[in-house]
Amino acid sequence: MDHPLRRPVGANTVVLLAAAWLVLTQNLAFARAVLGSLPPAMGLRESLFLAAIGLLLLALLAALLALFAWPRVLKPALVVVLLVAAICSYFMDSFRVVIDHSMILNMAETDVHEAADLLRTRFLLHVLLQGVLPAFLVAQANIVYGKPLAELGRRAALIAICLALIAACVGAQYKEFSLWGRAHREVRLYANPTYPLYSVWQYLRSRSAPAAKKAIEPIATDATRHAAPGARPLLVVLVIGETARAANFQLDGYARPTNPRLVAAGDVINYPDTWSCGTSTAESLPCMLSPLGRAAYSKGTATGEENILDLLKRVGVRVTWRDNNSGCKEMCIRVDTEYFPNGRDDDLCTGGECFDEVLLRRLAGYFPPAGGIGLLVLHQKGSHGPAYHERYPAEFRKFVPDCVDANVQQCSREEIANAYDNTLLYTDHVLGTLIALLRTHQEQVDSLMLYVSDHGESLGENGIYLHGLPYALAPDEQKHIPMVAWLSSHAPDALRLDRGCLERESKRRHSHDNLFHSLLGLFAVSTATYVPALDMYQACRHAP
Repeated sequence: MDHPLRRPVGANTVVLLAAAWLVLTQNLAFARAVLGSLPPAMGLRESLFLAAIGLLLLALLAALLALFAWPRVLKPALVVVLLVAAICSYFMDSFRVVIDHSMILNMAETDVHEAADLLRTRFLLHVLLQGVLPAFLVAQANIVYGKPLAELGRRAALIAICLALIAACVGAQYKEFSLWGRAHREVRLYANPTYPLYSVWQYLRSRSAPAAKKAIEPIATDATRHAAPGARPLLVVLVIGETARAANFQLDGYARPTNPRLVAAGDVINYPDTWSCGTSTAESLPCMLSPLGRAAYSKGTATGEENILDLLKRVGVRVTWRDNNSGCKEMCIRVDTEYFPNGRDDDLCTGGECFDEVLLRRLAGYFPPAGGIGLLVLHQKGSHGPAYHERYPAEFRKFVPDCVDANVQQCSREEIANAYDNTLLYTDHVLGTLIALLRTHQEQVDSLMLYVSDHGESLGENGIYLHGLPYALAPDEQKHIPMVAWLSSHAPDALRLDRGCLERESKRRHSHDNLFHSLLGLFAVSTATYVPALDMYQACRHAP
């Protein structure tokens, strides 16, 4: 009678058994993180969601392992994976740590004595039983393979089934997955061994990278600014919104009063047909400040060369970036910057976050001196989700019931939309306050405020939430964005702009591609890089 370990077994079976072992025994920390992110009193919905996450992890691991299911490859790959998973699960379960890039770096720099303190009997038993033993079983297994084409078909079928299962799990509960995934992004750090192996790859890549970064490529080296100084200093305030979509902007036809202060101002110029460069901040922010435009944009190129901030600084414009978001994606690192929260303005900052009004504090200190010119960029937290309720103070809870649950996926679509609309109401308040402040100084400083969102947001249309879908697949809600401008009383004359023309031209189609060239035009910068057709003010500019 054959020994059980020598009975023939197919490669797909081994892959599925290994994936199941990893899910059931090596992902206790992941399960704990998932459970900790769900309400304590779990009902049927939460139980189904938990089961879907388990199936998704199983299918993902099986699909990844199937890529290595070939003769002379599968056994070594599984041995490595099982041993790595066992080592990681010990530290994750025992010390509640995350095996990320920094942890890999710490491990690499730990000396022998420090390492010996961790390698105790309990560690050795854990690795022996949960790593070495299953690895030994894999090594002894009699894995049989058919003809190459037949095996290729089996592997393709397994991967296809896994991908279909992943799609089914996500599709059946897309709302829960999208909202929960964005609100609890840290949970993915506990997936074992996928995230530890990814972290090892990150560490090795960083070690192999050149010691010094490639020098930033200059742009528009012929740029000069020839404008004669006006009677007053000039300040352009660029407000980069976050996740605001035109569909919920009152100025763009939305039925709810989400822009009461902008409407009441009476002299704002609205651009109802404006489109983003991307569907995420990481894509849109570098793109809008780069001369590349959406058609030619790549993040590597945009962050590897100068942008409009560098160019304006070089020709004498005082450029300042104030950030209440997650940073400028490497675009502002060569200009003056200020980040919030910074320990001040306690009435606007709690729990490590600030409301966007903090961007307006001490703003008069950024007005340029006599004869000076300045660009002030205010990067908002805006309507960043899914925890929309954290973006606005209590007095802006006008649209109720709004979703105030930390587990956003538990809220109804109506509650989520109400919370989102409250964020736009608060953004309207911030912009209205900014306009009022600029208006009080308009006899001393000529100013122009331009507000434009980085991308939009899906709020449950066709079951889609949040943003970040590939541009070609993303619905208009993620790409159609609000943009408004306001000019102080003397600014049109100082900038040689016809206000009536600006109102007419605002109805044309615009995009993030216009921003770079429009700023060049506003600051009268001459360069061959400037494209007049992309300057949204050029058609309304008088000759000197």
